[in-house]
Amino acid sequence: MRTELFSRSKYRDEADPGDDVPLLIPGRVYGVFDGATDPRGTRVNGVTTGRLAALAVAAEVAALAQEPGVDAMDGREIIRRLEAVLRREFDDTDLPIPPSTTAAFVLDCGENWRFLLLGDTGLRLNATEVFRDSKLIDTVATIARVAAFKALRNRIEDAHETELGARTCILLGFDNAVEKGLLSGTEVSNIIDLVLRKTDLFAHAEIVRAFLWGGIQTQHRFGNAEGNPLCFDTLNGTESKLTELLDVTRSKSDVASIELFTDGYEALADQPTVESWEASFAKTEADDFHRVDRFANVKGSTSTQWFDDRSVIVLKAR
Repeated sequence: MRTELFSRSKYRDEADPGDDVPLLIPGRVYGVFDGATDPRGTRVNGVTTGRLAALAVAAEVAALAQEPGVDAMDGREIIRRLEAVLRREFDDTDLPIPPSTTAAFVLDCGENWRFLLLGDTGLRLNATEVFRDSKLIDTVATIARVAAFKALRNRIEDAHETELGARTCILLGFDNAVEKGLLSGTEVSNIIDLVLRKTDLFAHAEIVRAFLWGGIQTQHRFGNAEGNPLCFDTLNGTESKLTELLDVTRSKSDVASIELFTDGYEALADQPTVESWEASFAKTEADDFHRVDRFANVKGSTSTQWFDDRSVIVLKAR
């Protein structure tokens, strides 16, 4: 297999590595781990907590890949091993938000490939078959953030400042936004009503309101929170419910290309190459720089940052 790897921090000046961690052990395991960005900016010895989580899980996957019998190990057992390493690393810390990450990796099992995914990092096989989970909580946050951006744009002339204001609204919550005078209480109520209409979450209105008033900085409370409508599977040291775990094995004879990619790529590439993935990203930047239209998201790009870190691994039969 021919292998391509590209990983780029969201910081345009590359002064910080970001929260994505790729893993490449040719002939054995290939993976991409997207650490969750802490909206409060928490760091340990200068490293973001999202990156620390991704590094810890990537290291454990690398170690697991060397163990005899791992190719046939139950997927749930593998995930439990990854959860355990996060508990060992972080349970005795006083971090305000538990470090968390996605996991998407491929094991070379001789005649077969085995794919395991947890979270919203994506997989594409043969440039046609796509596995990519989306989170309802992200849909809620996106609708709210886009509405906040449009409200702020009506009174803030500078687009960079508009984006920073919208990020404050959704990352730190509407309570913080009202306190800072970015939005009025009436505007917030109207935005939340809009979210409820677009998602049809009226039966869970109080949960949605509490989340949006608190912001994405409270999103960790919904990770692996069984029974909550905004629950999502993640690796954060608690027990994942595995409702979104993908564990698939394919014969190598049926796989011409494999692509693993983080959610920094919002549109799929035309071809299974890094060049094509980067061309796709450039088009999303040009078409919807602020991520309020076709590629609406929980953040937009600014003059100093792309909207998110992005990483892709491409494996192709020679």
